[in-house]
Amino acid sequence: MKTIGNGLISLANSLAECKISLFGGNLVSYRPKSQKQDVFWLGEKNKFDNLQAVRGGIPVCWPRFAEEKLNDNLPRHGFARLSMWKPESIEVNEEKIEVKLSLSPDEKYGVNISAELMIKITDRLECCLETTNNGETEFDFSEALHAYFNVGDRDKIIIKGLDGLKYKSSLDGNIYTLENDLRITGEFDSAFVNHTGCVEIEDKVFGRIITLEKQGSKSTVVWNPNKDLAEMSQGQYKNFVCVEPANQGDLFVKLPAKEKHKISMMVKVRDL
Repeated sequence: MKTIGNGLISLANSLAECKISLFGGNLVSYRPKSQKQDVFWLGEKNKFDNLQAVRGGIPVCWPRFAEEKLNDNLPRHGFARLSMWKPESIEVNEEKIEVKLSLSPDEKYGVNISAELMIKITDRLECCLETTNNGETEFDFSEALHAYFNVGDRDKIIIKGLDGLKYKSSLDGNIYTLENDLRITGEFDSAFVNHTGCVEIEDKVFGRIITLEKQGSKSTVVWNPNKDLAEMSQGQYKNFVCVEPANQGDLFVKLPAKEKHKISMMVKVRDL
């Protein structure tokens, strides 16, 4: 294990290398040794000041998604990505890299819940967020593993596995049906509802296919802003697509008292 500073941890073995920001519990980098390119995109102008959310990697949106009315007393996208997570265990050997982080929310947020994040790397990446309701009443919340996938050219990728599904656009509030594989050439911000299956990102520029499987998630959010935001260098928006396992909108989680809920994703990369 190597701590880089500002709460960044660097880990590696013969299979892969990764970097994790304790601020936000964010896996900001993951590269299998078989790949030249990182699997995840990271904004080149991130400050890593432990004040502003990190744009890139896998931000944890919890226990609120975007600016939804549910839990609207909390920050946009929740407070998990604005909090310092505690390392519970770190294990690195030649078979795996495994990290467990925990988060007990600051009292100012007024919620009686806690979270544990597990990151495991073997020949694949597994990421699991577990929520525990420590209270005496049901807690309703939204969540997403807001993954920014690194691509050679956004305009040239094909996203497979969503064909035929209904999706709600955050741009106009309308519901559409996807009639073919998804190609993004402009601003796109939509939630594919009642989707529990696998998604593939075919990237001919990088010559690879990224496969995303998920569990405990009823919707999949796909996003690209079609413009550079504050954390991006010029034109950097064309090098990512967010494909996010989520429970949001009308598909939020209703967690009974003293119960647990898990949302997880599994990522594999193979050459075209």
